[in-house]
Amino acid sequence: MSGQGFSPRALLETLDFDKLGGLVPAVAVDVATGRALMLAFMNKEALTRTAETGLMHYWSRSRGKLWLKGEESGHYQRVRAVYADCDSDSLLFLVEQVGVACHKGKFSCFHNKVENGLREESSGGGGSILSQLQEVIAQRLRERPEGSYTWRLASKGLQAVLKKVHEELFEFTHACLLESDERVVEEAADLLYHLTLTLALRGLSIEDAMRELARRRYQGAST
Repeated sequence: MSGQGFSPRALLETLDFDKLGGLVPAVAVDVATGRALMLAFMNKEALTRTAETGLMHYWSRSRGKLWLKGEESGHYQRVRAVYADCDSDSLLFLVEQVGVACHKGKFSCFHNKVENGLREESSGGGGSILSQLQEVIAQRLRERPEGSYTWRLASKGLQAVLKKVHEELFEFTHACLLESDERVVEEAADLLYHLTLTLALRGLSIEDAMRELARRRYQGAST
């Protein structure tokens, strides 16, 4: 259901607050990128305040009180949509994250990648494959490894990258008109890669474009 002005009545009547002693888990997900931001808990009061204000409220188990996310940091979470799970005992909120979600200064609380039994800190916190591609591009631009196509192209400057974008756009258009679906998908992937590289060279991110799309979607702009 929509999170903008949603009514908590139906949720209060159907959610099972008894399993965890009056609480339900609440997962916050960034509406623009699809990244999981944090997991916290809600009681009925927190859910009601969230519905009334449009800002995420949680119940602090350690402090034993209601808290507004961002009340001290200014890093608020604006509700854009809310979903209950199939067992009606947990919630997922799509939110517009102001600033960062994690108290350690990371965008997502899930910033430690577990790989081969080791916890490796990552800025990613999951997210879409485009977000992961962006992180790889940023790493290539930072480390400048030999043999890297990304760095070799970027080192020639923005104009060279833009020329490549024009080439990829032509090849994508040609594929759409005359070639197979497989070739269309391949050329679309090439185009998205080079667009992501261009944004990086301008100091922008794919998330900036995603947030603009989310703004249009949830603020009533025409699409």
